[in-house]
This record gives sequence, C-alpha cells and structure tokens, in this order.
Amino acid sequence: MRLNKMDDYLQHYGVKGMKWGVRKDRKPILFVSGSSKTEFKESVYYRRQLPKPVRERLDMAMKTKMDVVIGDAPGIDRQVQRYLNRKKYEQVTVYGPGKSVRYSANKSWRTKAIDAPEFEIGSKEWLAKKDIEMEKVSTEGLAVVLDEGSGATRRNVERLIKHHKKVSVYQLSKRGSKYDKFI
Repeated sequence: MRLNKMDDYLQHYGVKGMKWGVRKDRKPILFVSGSSKTEFKESVYYRRQLPKPVRERLDMAMKTKMDVVIGDAPGIDRQVQRYLNRKKYEQVTVYGPGKSVRYSANKSWRTKAIDAPEFEIGSKEWLAKKDIEMEKVSTEGLAVVLDEGSGATRRNVERLIKHHKKVSVYQLSKRGSKYDKFI
C-alpha cells in the first residue's frame, strides 16, 4: 500500500496484539517543549539561537505541514515561536496558562488559554495543565532539555512516552553548545 496523502500514516503504539495500519483520523501534531533558561544571558544554557539540529527538526515538521503546538513561556517556547514566525509558518497553536496567552510571536496564530482554577496561580500544577493539554492533542514531541534540571520538560517527555508517542529529545550541555546533542 502506498501512502501519498498527509492524512494517511502508518501507526503502531507497541501494544501487544495491535496491528499496523493506516489511520485517517488524525493529522500529525508536534508538541514542542523546552527550558526557559536558554533566554537568559547569565545562564550557562543561554543560546543566542535555537541549535541547528532543533531548527532542522522544525524545518522537517514544516515541510510535512505538521501542526505545531507550543507554549508561551520564555526560552525555548519563544525561540521556537520566533523561528516559526520568521519562516512564515502558519500551522501553529500557542498554549498559555490562565485566562490568556502571555506571548505569541504571530497574532494570526491560534491561541488556547488553559485555565486551572483548582490550582494556585503560578504553581507547577497550574503551569503543567497547559502542557498536559498539549500532550493530549499531539501525536509526537520535540523536547529540549538541560543536562541538569528541566523538570517540567522531562515530565512532558515522560507523558509522551507513557502515551506511546514518539518524542525527540535534544540535550543542552552546561559545557557549551558544542556538547549539545540529541539523546
């Protein structure tokens, strides 16, 4: 069988007894997650721009016309948003905690505010609710983690894996960009 439409793709989640098959019910959606420390010049993880392998992965997503879901936090979220905006990519949805999205690099992109009134504003649980919603709608993930820290991003990776979704993890090293790598 030859697949030639974007809406058709082979899928298998590694569940025992499940057969490979073509699914037509979901378009691929990439959930991008990462640390905020890349934006602050005093951080050892500061990067002037997104690492080239991360940009290449985003280019591949754009080439295949994947939808991208991304948060509104400083750091990787904003760097990815700026990159997608420079490339004039429109298939982006920006998620934010609370009643409104804090940052969107492009006003024509879709936005989705995820309120979590059951949690204290600014708490880890309050912030995590938007990540959980992004993981639910995504079919795969791209995470940029630090070699130390990145608790929220690592939890996003764990959720993606738990739900049998493919995830690419790029690690930033405190020793500098020449030590960054996909893991």
